[in-house]
Amino acid sequence: MRSHSFFPALIGLLPLVPGSGVAASPCRPHGPHNGGVSHAHGPGGGSHNGAGNGGGHGAGHGGGGHGGPPGYPPFHGNGTHGGFPPYNGNGSSPITTTTTTTTTTTDISTTTDVTTTTGTTTTNPTTTTATTTSTASPTACSDYWLENIAHQGLAPYAIPGYSVFRSVRDFGARGDGINDDTDAINAAISSGNRCGPGCDGSTTSPALVYFPPGTYLVSRPIIDYYYTQIIGNARCPPTIKASGNFTANWVIDSNPYQSNGNLAWGSTNVFWRQISNFIIDMTAAPPPTDPNAPGLAGIHWPSSQATSLSNIEFRMSRDIATTQQGIFIESGSGGYLGNLTFNGGRYGLQVGNQQFTMRNLVFNNVQTAIRQIWSWGWTYQGISINNCGVGFDFTSISNDPESLGQYQVGSITILDSSISNTPTGILIGNANGADTRSVNNFIFENIVLNNVPIAIRDLNNGGIDLAGTPVNTVIRAWGRGNEYNTATAQNNTPGTPIAGTFTPFPRPASLLTPDGRYYARSKPLYSDLPASAFLSARSFGAVGNGQTDDTDALNQLFTAAAKQGKVAYIDHGQYIVTSTVFIPPGTRITGESYPQIVSAGPIFNNMANPQPVVQIGIAGQPGSIEWSDTIVSTRGRQAGAIGIQYNLASAGSEQPSGMWDVHVRIGGFMGSNLQREQCAKTPTINANPPGNVKPNCIAAFMSMHITALSSGLYMENCWLWVADHDIEDEADNSQITVYAGRGLLIESLAGQIWLVGTGVEHHQMYEYQLYNTNDIEMGQIQTETAYYQPNPDARFPFPLDERFHDPLFGPGEDGWGLRIVDSEGVRVYGAGLYSFFNNYDQSACIDGKNCQRNMFSLEGTNDVSVYNLNTVGTTYMATVDGMDIIPAADNDGMFVDSVAYVHTASA
Repeated sequence: MRSHSFFPALIGLLPLVPGSGVAASPCRPHGPHNGGVSHAHGPGGGSHNGAGNGGGHGAGHGGGGHGGPPGYPPFHGNGTHGGFPPYNGNGSSPITTTTTTTTTTTDISTTTDVTTTTGTTTTNPTTTTATTTSTASPTACSDYWLENIAHQGLAPYAIPGYSVFRSVRDFGARGDGINDDTDAINAAISSGNRCGPGCDGSTTSPALVYFPPGTYLVSRPIIDYYYTQIIGNARCPPTIKASGNFTANWVIDSNPYQSNGNLAWGSTNVFWRQISNFIIDMTAAPPPTDPNAPGLAGIHWPSSQATSLSNIEFRMSRDIATTQQGIFIESGSGGYLGNLTFNGGRYGLQVGNQQFTMRNLVFNNVQTAIRQIWSWGWTYQGISINNCGVGFDFTSISNDPESLGQYQVGSITILDSSISNTPTGILIGNANGADTRSVNNFIFENIVLNNVPIAIRDLNNGGIDLAGTPVNTVIRAWGRGNEYNTATAQNNTPGTPIAGTFTPFPRPASLLTPDGRYYARSKPLYSDLPASAFLSARSFGAVGNGQTDDTDALNQLFTAAAKQGKVAYIDHGQYIVTSTVFIPPGTRITGESYPQIVSAGPIFNNMANPQPVVQIGIAGQPGSIEWSDTIVSTRGRQAGAIGIQYNLASAGSEQPSGMWDVHVRIGGFMGSNLQREQCAKTPTINANPPGNVKPNCIAAFMSMHITALSSGLYMENCWLWVADHDIEDEADNSQITVYAGRGLLIESLAGQIWLVGTGVEHHQMYEYQLYNTNDIEMGQIQTETAYYQPNPDARFPFPLDERFHDPLFGPGEDGWGLRIVDSEGVRVYGAGLYSFFNNYDQSACIDGKNCQRNMFSLEGTNDVSVYNLNTVGTTYMATVDGMDIIPAADNDGMFVDSVAYVHTASA
């Protein structure tokens, strides 16, 4: 990503605040982001290889848009409490009273999801859940494994002596709540000639910045850098406390605005970063002195794929006049947030982005829990809103001349959530003004209400769309938008409008917990384990220097970890493997700042005999694994490489395997031999036979394969990406052409697969393919078609291989975003399927909806339901057994074309 970005006009609301820009510590300045070849058709845009953020009507890496600096939307807020200028508050009156509730203190390192079956914690809707470290003993706090293990990570392309792991205490931070630790923290993040503001991007200087327990007082923003994990002690989460003289806009600024009004990094190209295990306390911070300022936010997070915020509590003022907010996001192409708690404040979340999955969020005593600035597609799962004024506010309106008066929120899906003691549950709006194309599709499923007088209020017609109740009730399904039954929809047949309650599609029982919610499971932190329970890859002889063959050492590590019941810790490094690495059942793996397992050599270069780089179990073998924070890649020509092959028959929803923040990255990074120098794009050279495809840029057979005899796999925030551009700073975000045949193939007969917040991009034949499988939950999924297509088209360079059920293509055709064949019990909660280029050109094909003809294929006998299908650049939004249905022009959402509900006859 990102080929294209649309976010409503980011026109100068936020003044640049001293101290919120570039840190005065070492970085690699590279000047402003330069424009590229593409034009985004939306304000503030950002596609790969284009202009910087906020600038004119352009797009490209991180950029484009109808506004200029400093990049914040001038929307009218039709929400509860009005808004800071130029927002107009046309909603309910402000909260004047709050409900007193019982407070339960919880250590966030051991908090589990309300949707899990093992270690379930059920939160009473009238209970405020907060986080505290007061009950933990100093011994318990100091016994955190990450603090005590040997730190041996290696960054082979960094400067000599570079340290991947760094504790803020080693840079002078005291954590005593008295002394100002701002400079020490920023020095810990920036040390080592890292990729700071002014650097386009880099994989060569990763960092894990660790905070021991304590209270860290800051008077200016903490500036996050590229490829950084900021991690607190999970046993005793440290507090980052804004001081009484804190005057900037954000406590942690992950993408600071620069003097030219642009973000430090184009938000659609900010990848591979995390913040986890913290308390962010803003209660002592003063109110803003500038009446036009939006109010202090705990985290500023304009980011994209392979990023996450997790296990964080935000403590904000309870004053009725407060403007504080937990998280502010104005742009990007995410992404995942999970396991967050918001106490107090004006907004818990104030967010706008192309797409996001947000799961297991708790809001207590917030004036408006979630204010959506804009979106293409968004999935909220497992949200708990308690004692707030408004739960969800989806009524943001643009002042931009090209979208004047339009509500900017696209499709929204909310499932398995609860709202209690809140006057208004959900505020919605629809199109107004001269242009009625603005489509706001909403699907709300399985939402429990308790003492919510107004469940859904539509500001557009001034009425109450769904009344609430003083007692418990459940919204089984409520929606607005067009519905299509694929059995009856014919070419050019309009959809059937949904406007209110409807019968939801049945949920496959194998995917559910006993309370009827979808199973969900958070990334394990292993906070209850001592350092002696971890086995280091480096200690097992793996080198990770990008040169040494580490195959045997990694195999020995994973075998030992499974046999001994310990956790395999992959120290950061680039681990070259020349044959398959095997992960046996019972293995638990976690990585340091995304270590890379990189295939190389002839074993992975036979297109006729593809081999997995990482193989999980033997076909049909019982057992399960846990795996987090790792990247699997290839080096150079690897036409027979399958990134990850999953074979285990896990125990379904009782004990499935889990993968969190495990990514496949093909090309574009240092050491891949698949960068600008080797694989520069060639749009003017015919690549269709008998044309020219660079053989050394044929880099992977398939990114991931969930095989026929496997079952029971939970994947969260996993991104399978074939690079569309060179990531490294020196390349100036140059587009490249790297070939990988297939994205994610699921052919599990038993199924029981959960895909939460996943993305698959830029493969030849398809991004997601489901073949003869059962019981799959997906959402939010996101795809992009390969930018080079149709030069060559989807028939080349990989030929059809019937062993893998490949689709058949004709001349000039592009790959599928989502293909489903003979599959049952497939439930999709949000899908963004995008095609931004036609042979690297997007000058007309997006407006004309003809970058490619079709994107989503249903073939054979299926039981499939899709909520909120969103497409870009395609003429037809769905195809059934070769017949195109659902014209995109009938579902024009200004930029994204959107349908609320698509289903087969049996669903």
